Amino acid sequence: MDILKQLKEVTISVLPIAVFASVLSFFLGVMDGGEFMGFIISCVLVIAGLTIFLTGADVGLLPMGTRIGTTLTKSRSLPILLAVSAILGFIITVPEPDVQVLASQVNQISNDIPIPVFICAIAVGVGIFLALSLARTILSLSMKVILFVSYLVIFTCAFFCDGFFVSVAFDSGGATTGPLSVPFIMAIGMGVASMRKHSEEAEFGYVAMSSVGPVLAVLILGIIFGSGGSMPDTAEASADIGLLTLFGEKLGGVGMSFFPLLVVCILMQVLFIKMPHTQAIRVFVGIFYSFIGLVIFFTGVEYSFSDVAKELGVALADYPILLYSSGFIFGLCVVLAEPAVIVLTGQVEEISGGHIRKPIMLATLCLGVGLAVVLSLIRTVYSLPILLFLVPGYILIMVSMIWTPGLFSAIAFDSGGVATGPMSSTFLLPLAIGAASGTASASLASSFGMIAMIAMMPILLIEILGIVYKARLRKAERGGR
Repeated sequence: MDILKQLKEVTISVLPIAVFASVLSFFLGVMDGGEFMGFIISCVLVIAGLTIFLTGADVGLLPMGTRIGTTLTKSRSLPILLAVSAILGFIITVPEPDVQVLASQVNQISNDIPIPVFICAIAVGVGIFLALSLARTILSLSMKVILFVSYLVIFTCAFFCDGFFVSVAFDSGGATTGPLSVPFIMAIGMGVASMRKHSEEAEFGYVAMSSVGPVLAVLILGIIFGSGGSMPDTAEASADIGLLTLFGEKLGGVGMSFFPLLVVCILMQVLFIKMPHTQAIRVFVGIFYSFIGLVIFFTGVEYSFSDVAKELGVALADYPILLYSSGFIFGLCVVLAEPAVIVLTGQVEEISGGHIRKPIMLATLCLGVGLAVVLSLIRTVYSLPILLFLVPGYILIMVSMIWTPGLFSAIAFDSGGVATGPMSSTFLLPLAIGAASGTASASLASSFGMIAMIAMMPILLIEILGIVYKARLRKAERGGR
């Protein structure tokens, strides 16, 4: 376990967020000395948590997910394979922390949909589309065609759904691709692809397709249950919680997240995989590392990160230009601290044989998220309809997909999913909520959709990167003749 390498990468990623937030906070008078110390403690916990989580993911979650995918593929019954994968997708999603947070936020705004119904709908959507993504690999179906048809159905439903639920639906697609589910879903897909000996394209797209199902599921709920209810005019102030108390809460919450997954891993190991004891112990130690890492990470984020972001949003609302420019910089910084982004970019570089370099992927993702945050803040301040941004954006994505190489299309949609991790929902979304609270003409409902915008922009930019890469490759081939 190369924990020192992970520590170096995570520190370099988180440090810009801490420095910029501190400078802005002191400039705007948001934090005093005591609050600043709390923020520093949060930064230390975030760095430690991410480091431990990523180390554990490399050793435990990714190898186990790959072995489960390989084991599932050995089944000669396609219905059994799809049924088991759908169940796995459901089990992974229900306890996902980001999904739990989003469900709680939605419930504070609208009581029309009970929290269990909301979460189960999202989980069912993930399970069905994870199974569909595996069927795509096994049956050699076109991911482009599946995504085109899926989004055509989604936007058709969106026009019959309340605007609030449209925002929540697309946010749901991003919330499902958290630090717990992404490594596992990608590893399962890669295991299936490796057994089937398909092209590199087949090893991507699982996260993208798994995040489509929740969008459609929540839109259907929105159509069934009607309007999005009423939104309070002001944000509720959060009570002060001690660090140890918060750690205990996260220990229980993340424990609930990991328990079903742990049970599945144990059953798969005992009944099917049957790794040697030494190897199995190493894998489960890695899973335990991931568990502890997430507990520390979420403790650090909620101890001060979210509050500082919300207070910054309120203060910056009086200075629109500074709000947008700060949001852009935060978007650039935050994407670097997402656990799933670091996992994805490393896997992309390895699987593509170095053709798609990690720095290029990171730079493109940073630019996409930065632009998405700016557009989201503009929409929040002026309370603009979410479809005004999503419809043109996805039209460009679908048109660009025609000329984008298949591998880049799969990577692009995966990138949109992994960019919307816990840092986005616990720092950038509170920033938008704060901006809405500090703007008299804005409603808190308009702050929803931030995650949806962050999921959309990287897709378009990665597709453009793929088109440029394809053109350069053709030019090089003609020059070599």
